[in-house]
Amino acid sequence: MGKVLKVREVGDPILCTKCKKVDIKNINQELLEEIEDLKETLNFTEGFGIAAPQVGLDKRIVIIQVNKEKCTYNNCEDIPTTVMINPTWRKLSQETETEYEGCLSVPSIRGKVERYTNIEVTYYNEQGEKIIKQVKGFTARDIQHECDHLDGIVFLEKVKEHNGFATKEMINKFKLRD
Repeated sequence: MGKVLKVREVGDPILCTKCKKVDIKNINQELLEEIEDLKETLNFTEGFGIAAPQVGLDKRIVIIQVNKEKCTYNNCEDIPTTVMINPTWRKLSQETETEYEGCLSVPSIRGKVERYTNIEVTYYNEQGEKIIKQVKGFTARDIQHECDHLDGIVFLEKVKEHNGFATKEMINKFKLRD
């Protein structure tokens, strides 16, 4: 069982860092323990995903996990805890959707971000097996958001509308789509 790590908040230099690839041929005990810590940290939050730099690790690792009962997006589906090592994605169509996003590293602020609705994600699991999946809707959004962290990008940089920000409280108060 892992330990809960401190989630780094916007302003921390690690969140602006392009993370290093994991040597997939060298998945060792230390790496597996870091992955367990990431899982435990995500379970401790209300988030649906976490990237290694959000806990201070300079590694290309993402964990996603969605409970659709707790998800306020329209097109959520249950996603069991999924470890993605060295994930990459590509769009499968030009179709996009702009929605409010939140982030564990940016508490209380939400921003409208345009994301592709259908993507193909390629990654390695904890056993070093290559996985290729097509995903859509909120899962596609979640993966794109977490992969941005691996490239040193926080969603705030992707908000284009001058009125594209809201606090978590205002989204709930005015029933804005979150």
